[in-house]
Amino acid sequence: MFWLYLAVAIVAAVAALALVLTWYIRWLGRREPYGAFLRLNTRRKITFFRLLLFDKEKRVPFYIKFIPVALVIYLSVPFDIIPDFVPVLGYLDDVAIALLALVLIIKLLPQGVAQELIDQAAGVDEPRPSAE
Repeated sequence: MFWLYLAVAIVAAVAALALVLTWYIRWLGRREPYGAFLRLNTRRKITFFRLLLFDKEKRVPFYIKFIPVALVIYLSVPFDIIPDFVPVLGYLDDVAIALLALVLIIKLLPQGVAQELIDQAAGVDEPRPSAE
């Protein structure tokens, strides 16, 4: 009977985590520059990270460049915080850590640099007018 309670508690916790992550992603999508990043297609998101890592103007500090590298290493290592034996359960920790990495990168970038890099990745040549 203990195992049944434990299984129900685990399923409830996973469902709650999935709901919180879904809500947080939707909330971020309504805020800029997170929304602009989330609207990019996958190829453009990869371009954003390439521009971030190889910024020629030296606007991106080294510790910010380390975050996507650490994320790729974490996602490529076969050990997870939550094992992948249950398909949905195993990927929630990866989604949460990737989302945390994105928030950290955009939050730590100097003001305006994130939007410039997103615009460059999207293929927009001229910068967006500032809201006045």
